Amino acid sequence: MIDDELPDIGDWRRPKIFDPLKHAFNPLKGMTPRKAQELAEIFYTLSPQGENTLTVRNGRRALRDALMEAPRLDKVKGDEEVEGMMGDVLFSPTLKRVLCDGNFNFDVKTPILARINRVELGERDALIIGLLLMLEYPHQLVIPDMGFYGRDIHTRIVREDRLIAGVNFLSELPPRLRDMMPLIPDKEGNGTIVEDAETLAKFENLIKGTRGYSEFVEETTG
Repeated sequence: MIDDELPDIGDWRRPKIFDPLKHAFNPLKGMTPRKAQELAEIFYTLSPQGENTLTVRNGRRALRDALMEAPRLDKVKGDEEVEGMMGDVLFSPTLKRVLCDGNFNFDVKTPILARINRVELGERDALIIGLLLMLEYPHQLVIPDMGFYGRDIHTRIVREDRLIAGVNFLSELPPRLRDMMPLIPDKEGNGTIVEDAETLAKFENLIKGTRGYSEFVEETTG
């Protein structure tokens, strides 16, 4: 789970805690071509430069290749754009400490709770840490505020049936992810806007104008 504060776990089996004020990890550890590709895509979502221009595609390729060769983010070498991207990310002392050292192990059976407090860290630092944690953790992900963290790259997590997520509005999500989220088998709407309730009704195979459709929309928006 990634949230601003840790939940009250009660008698639940003791989880492992990740707190960026105390812990650190190396996102380049265990690098593979797919991981390098996904890391490059994540970094480019932080500084959008057009939808899918040739310049952006070339930049992602260059960053991907540079990530494959480096042991840590602060050792990434490449052209001016690659080093500029890493310079922007690691300009934050918090990110440089959290992402360039440490050996926190995410490949464990014990649940991990990540306290990523956006007030303490600032929204940009929290976003970067959260996105990289989502890439690192190979098991079920629980993201109460997917509207903040969600990127189109997370469609893979939906396909793998590894995502439990909350959103305030479906419009918070980027297009491809927004289209896939209603395909999650277990969905629950509560106090939604009418537009989102109608979208959920469609995926429940309810026909507009029928009593079942109207009751579903009324209950979901209530």
